[in-house]
Amino acid sequence: MDFLPPTLKKLKAFDELLQKKGLSLDESIGLQWADSSMAYDQTPYDVLPFMSPGVDGIHIGLLTDFGKVTDLEEAFVVCVHPMEAPDSLKLLARNPKEFVDFLYSDRNLTMLYNFMMIDSAEQYQAMVDESDKDYEESLELAKARNQVLTMTKEYMGCERIENIYGYVEEVEASRRKQIVLPTNDGIGVVPFNKTGVNLPVYAITGDDDINLDEVQAFFASASIESKLAFIRDAQHAGLINNESPLKGFIMSELKKMGMDAEVEWLKSLDW
Repeated sequence: MDFLPPTLKKLKAFDELLQKKGLSLDESIGLQWADSSMAYDQTPYDVLPFMSPGVDGIHIGLLTDFGKVTDLEEAFVVCVHPMEAPDSLKLLARNPKEFVDFLYSDRNLTMLYNFMMIDSAEQYQAMVDESDKDYEESLELAKARNQVLTMTKEYMGCERIENIYGYVEEVEASRRKQIVLPTNDGIGVVPFNKTGVNLPVYAITGDDDINLDEVQAFFASASIESKLAFIRDAQHAGLINNESPLKGFIMSELKKMGMDAEVEWLKSLDW
């Protein structure tokens, strides 16, 4: 967890303080610290996992944009639901500071758990209300949660986000303004070079087989942005796996681009 930016280091120190008092973020809010090597096929290669609710492989990580984001205090926070592929990714916050605000505000982690099925603020609120009923049946659990949330506000200086659904939509809109190429996973690719707007795209739909010769020809002249968009889309479609020669090719291309951390991430998926 050496990569954690100051805000998340502070949150971890807070959790350690809670544990000395017989409390924890895990028991009260439902999130535990995750091993950064937590590897799933659905985890973008440029996401550094740092927390998890401990069920179904769900985890939360920092988006490095293939190493372009060097100050992780500025990194978007992504939630990954491996069991929900291909609709397994969601941008939850613009940065770690806002992620702490999100945690303080997302009652019962409703958005974090259910983003793939929430289509409106009304639907989100209905789910929150339903979860609140469960808490009413366990006063001890509700008391611990409220106590820790109050302490979180005092220690972290976080602020309540009144409209979580609207906030997440704002996060996605902020991301769209950053990218030069959209991708099927909803994350997109940010600019690396000052290139023109006409960036070529290798279209991938569904789980189509990939012609490696065609891909190699595409990469021979494509921009970094176009290559990374292909990689995101191919991963999203489940095409980069141990059974396909595409994986070795992608690893070699990432290596050429100096993206060693992403190469190591791909290596970690050798089951």
